[in-house]
Amino acid sequence: MTLLPALKKITALLAVAGLLVVGLGSGAHAASLPVRATISLQAQPPWANAGDDAAFVLGLRGDLTGLEARAVIHTYITTRGGFERAVTGKRLGSVVGTAAAPADALTNSTLLIPLQNPELPRDTLRVRVPMPRGGRAGVFPIELEVRDPETGEVYASLVTFLTIVSPLTEGPAVAERLSVGWIWPIASRSPIRPDGQPSSRLTDSVAAGGRLENIAAALPNADGIAVTLQAEPATLEAWSEATKSSEQQSSFPRLREALGQQESLAGSYSPINMPPLVANGLGELASQEWSVGSETIKRIAETSTEGTPDTATIFTGALDANSIALLQSKGLNRAVVRSASLANNGDINLTPAQPFTLLAGTASLPAIQTDDTLGAIFEAAGSPAIRAARLLAGLSVVALELPSQKRGVVIAGSKYWSPSTSALDSVSIGLRDNPLLKSVSIADLFSTIPPERSGNRPLVRRLAAVETTSVPLPVASILETQQRITAFTSFAGSGEPATSALQHLLLAPNPTASRRANGAQLNASNQALDNFIAKIGTPISRTLTLTSRRAEVPMSFQNDTGRPLTIRLLLESDRLTFPSGSNRIIELAPNNTTLQVAVISRSPGTFPLTLTVESVDGGIVIERTRITVRSSVVSGIGVLLTGAAGVFLLLWWVTHWRRSRKNSVTVPG
Repeated sequence: MTLLPALKKITALLAVAGLLVVGLGSGAHAASLPVRATISLQAQPPWANAGDDAAFVLGLRGDLTGLEARAVIHTYITTRGGFERAVTGKRLGSVVGTAAAPADALTNSTLLIPLQNPELPRDTLRVRVPMPRGGRAGVFPIELEVRDPETGEVYASLVTFLTIVSPLTEGPAVAERLSVGWIWPIASRSPIRPDGQPSSRLTDSVAAGGRLENIAAALPNADGIAVTLQAEPATLEAWSEATKSSEQQSSFPRLREALGQQESLAGSYSPINMPPLVANGLGELASQEWSVGSETIKRIAETSTEGTPDTATIFTGALDANSIALLQSKGLNRAVVRSASLANNGDINLTPAQPFTLLAGTASLPAIQTDDTLGAIFEAAGSPAIRAARLLAGLSVVALELPSQKRGVVIAGSKYWSPSTSALDSVSIGLRDNPLLKSVSIADLFSTIPPERSGNRPLVRRLAAVETTSVPLPVASILETQQRITAFTSFAGSGEPATSALQHLLLAPNPTASRRANGAQLNASNQALDNFIAKIGTPISRTLTLTSRRAEVPMSFQNDTGRPLTIRLLLESDRLTFPSGSNRIIELAPNNTTLQVAVISRSPGTFPLTLTVESVDGGIVIERTRITVRSSVVSGIGVLLTGAAGVFLLLWWVTHWRRSRKNSVTVPG
């Protein structure tokens, strides 16, 4: 039986999610009955051995008098398509057993399903479940319902699943457990305001009970399993900034620690659409976004080499041949791709669960696709327990498709997913020591799972066509702004909110806004950069009098940015020389810095001295000041010439006087 189209088209995921919502509430046959009672699933075992008492903790509400809580166990699921239908409550299969108890008398709201151990004598008080022929494990749909035992009327119901394993006395349940890679995206829409400060959307998501806070809070409970983090650097930077001004206790330190310990995938500083950027001559700029992203994660995680993001594996949005070729030149050698990013390769009989060769133009590389249908099932509406149970059951179905072969799947949350901490905890617990599943990193999945083959050749898949014409802002504006960011970073360093905002808005503006609106946002961020630069005070224009040939000129700088800066100082004058150089790199500590600049006057007079304060790379001129210099100092050569002239005049006068006396002789009378 073929898989549902949702495995191949992302639009079908929405339909699956919609059907899930229908399946979460009361059964269709109970919809017309009065709302007397409701049921929800609070907890259940991730799997059970035949012979166990499987405990289901229920949330029961309403008038439970005379009603019973009942579990209806259906026969094992045989196909992936059958599982996806069962999730929606359809075609659950024949009933193999039931377990019931008075709804108002459950101990700790727990309904027990006593399972028969097939190796023990038959016990009529226990439920005997048949296993697949030749198999030792199966995934069983279970209807949990509140009903009237006298009339059979069902007031509320839901469908969950339980993987049941025969007692492991003769070896493992399967020859090869399914490898499961699990990617946790950490990203916020528009995390940075134009002024570089964290946006309200970001601060809401990292507050207590917020979406990102819940994800980070679940990291400690994922100990012992391989979680792969896909953290958006712009979001991390804004979150780090938000923790500085918040008095609330945050899970950000846990996330920062996990970035240094867990596998993390490198990505661009902000989410970018690479194909149109590369097509419009901005490929190098786009690749710089990846470099900035890796450096940002490394800086925030406070790591040197250990914990550095995996730059060899890409997990991103739309790709094409040109963007893949560019990333390959930067060290990319494998990819995790969303199933919707792949071209339709026809019907697939089994779940894609092996790496394949991704071909894009002349570029090719190993790749594996995410199972976005199972991801959508986990993120659909429902209690945390039922969401976790459905994901684990779906993975177990995949494991039982080819239980003797090495296979693996990748589950990745949607970019802005909103899982609860308890849902993540339940899946983490379910993956730990699971008889059918094993948690692995993405790197291990590529290294341990053999590539899929088509006949005698490796399976080749192609990317779906993508749009490559539109860019978020005019190309000239993008290039000019990037040059300004580079120049600013050369004297202010990285991590300044103003440059973070520009970096975020440059190639990843609001996708739903007009180009004009995004341009206005970019201008606002440039203004924030100007406001930062305005906090740097440079020597003012004034008149300076030199009374000696050699002098030291005091130059005062005021740094009100609150952080150390590195600037370049250029000195220009036709009549002054500078023993320490006319091109100097100056370190400005916060507050005031006074620099004594040694000068030598070449000649007396009034002349200009021009001071240019700029970024280290010269890309930003911070200030240009003109100082008027009045020098009354005569140079050494001038003194020598004046003395020589005086001596000459003196000699001439003496000679002239002697001649005059000789010629003025008195004649006797």
